[in-house]
Amino acid sequence: MNDDVLAAIDKGEPLPATGTAHGHVRLKDGRLARIAYAYEDDPTAAARLHLQAEAFRHLAPAGRTPRLDEVIEPRPGLPGGALIVDFIEGRAPQLPGELDAMADTLARLHVLPLPAPGSPIPYQDNPFRTTLNVVEEGARRFLDKGVADPGARAEIVEELELMRVMAKTFAERPQPLSIALADTHPGNFIVDRGGLAWFVDLEKVHVGSAAVDLAHATLPTSTLWHPDVGKVLSLAEVAHFYETYLAQIGETRAAELRPWLQPMRRLTWLRTTMFMARWKVQTEAPRDPSDPSQWSDAGLEPAMKVHLRARIAQCFERDSIRALRAEWL
Repeated sequence: MNDDVLAAIDKGEPLPATGTAHGHVRLKDGRLARIAYAYEDDPTAAARLHLQAEAFRHLAPAGRTPRLDEVIEPRPGLPGGALIVDFIEGRAPQLPGELDAMADTLARLHVLPLPAPGSPIPYQDNPFRTTLNVVEEGARRFLDKGVADPGARAEIVEELELMRVMAKTFAERPQPLSIALADTHPGNFIVDRGGLAWFVDLEKVHVGSAAVDLAHATLPTSTLWHPDVGKVLSLAEVAHFYETYLAQIGETRAAELRPWLQPMRRLTWLRTTMFMARWKVQTEAPRDPSDPSQWSDAGLEPAMKVHLRARIAQCFERDSIRALRAEWL
C-alpha cells in the first residue's frame, strides 16, 4: 500500500509552502500528504512522525482535526516520512467574524481526555515554568540580534523581568492541564463551507495549558502571521473570544482556568516574540549545513518571505509593543 501512496505523492499537486516543517501534496484521490521535512538519515525523524500520528489519533474524537489515513515511514527521498490525512476544503478564518468558530474548536479539543500513561505525546507538568524557560533561552540567543531597536528591546526585557517576578508565585501554583496545541495562530485553522473551523497542524500537540492556545490564537504576533488573516484584534474582540470559549468548557473548568488567562497570555506573547526573533536571525544568516537546528525559509514562496519579514518588523515596532502591553499593564 505504501508503494502505491508514494507513487500517488509523485503524481499529486504540491500546494504552496506556508511553513518550514511540512510540505503538502494534494493527491488525485482527494486526500492530503503531509510531507515532514528532515535531512537524510535523521535519527529523530521517525519518532517525530509517529508523535504527530498519535496526535491525529488522539484528537480525532473531537471532530475538528483531519482524519489520519496512513503513515509513510521515513525512507530515502522522503527522509521525514509523511502522513496521509483527509483534505479539508476551505480557507483561513476571517477575523473577527469567525473567532467563535475557532473558540468552539479549541473548546472541543481541550476537553478531550488526557493521553494514557506511556503515550508519546509530551507532558508539561508546569506550563508556566516550561514556557518561561523557552522564553529565557530564546532571549539569550536571539533577542539582541533579532530586535534592533533599543526601545522595543527594552520593552521586551521589561516584560520578561516582570514575568520572572511573577514566576516566584505563579510557577509554584497548580495549573489545570489539558490537551494543548501550541501553534494555534489562525492560519493553522481552515474554515469549511459549513462554518466549522478545523485545526490542521498537530506537530506540537502536548499536555499543557489551554491558556497558551487561547493567547496564541489572538495575539498580533499570531493574527498577522498568515497573509490571508492579517488582522490586529481589538481588546473587545479578544475578550469576546475568551468568553465564548469559557462558556463552552463548563463552569468548573472555566473557574480553574480564569486566573491563568492573563499570565499565560503575557508569557505567550514573549514566546511568540522570541520565535520571531529566532526566525529573523536564523533565516537571514548564511546556511550552516552542519547545524540541523537552524531554521530556513528557503522552501517558502518569495511573496511569503517578504510578507513574514514585514510582519516581524511590524511586531518589533516599539509603538506596537506598547499598544499590546497596555492591555495588561
